[in-house]
Amino acid sequence: MATDLQDSTAATNSNLNALNAADKAFRFLITGPNPLSVDGRFIGHELPQHPIGLGELKALLLSPQADDELKDAVWAHLVRRSRSDGPAWVIACVGVAMPGLKNLASRTTHGCPKHVVDDIVSEMVTNFVAQLRRIDLDRPNILPRLLLWAKKGALQVRARELASIEICADIPEQAAQDSEPFMVLAEAVRCRVITPDEAKLINATRLEGQSLRAYAGRLGVPADRLYKRRRTAETRLARAIEEGQVSVSGDGPGSNVEC
Repeated sequence: MATDLQDSTAATNSNLNALNAADKAFRFLITGPNPLSVDGRFIGHELPQHPIGLGELKALLLSPQADDELKDAVWAHLVRRSRSDGPAWVIACVGVAMPGLKNLASRTTHGCPKHVVDDIVSEMVTNFVAQLRRIDLDRPNILPRLLLWAKKGALQVRARELASIEICADIPEQAAQDSEPFMVLAEAVRCRVITPDEAKLINATRLEGQSLRAYAGRLGVPADRLYKRRRTAETRLARAIEEGQVSVSGDGPGSNVEC
């Protein structure tokens, strides 16, 4: 499976962020003093009739011999354990699904900057985990349906980011050439085009390249709310620069005008 996620300069595995964290947690669960396992006798479908470590189970599911009925039986068992036996089994589900999640992450984040990759992958994992509580286990193709929900979350974040990038593209190129971008934000705050909090948000997630979801987590607010807040602020900023209300250079029209 492809696992390379690209930032603006090069592909690096460190960009897997949320997936890397989940993968490390999964490896601990399957190699620690009490590794997680399932009993093949409870699942059936020609699985070995003894406890099977999750690492071995993952390999079995990836083998050509694993048919759809076996995969659904295993996934029904894993999801039920995630619902009844605590967080370790949620991590187990993510870990066993890791090849599919990494492939999905690679496809949905292709060409994105690192901070956007972080947001996309985080939302993808969040959606996958959320669906463990809701997925109908009586219907076939359990894992493909879980991955479909994960993909939906990833594409929603990607669409929001692309929309924001389009708004940023409306800001004149001269702004990036003639002035420190932070000074543009400072003047926009002085002119009451954007608020200090909006300036901090744009600075952190655009200029410093922080993940918006991570930034939202530190503030304790929903990421969706910050996406909308940033997009609205950037729209006002682009319009203010275009109309000359905010200067993009030290001697621009806005620098000699009281806001």
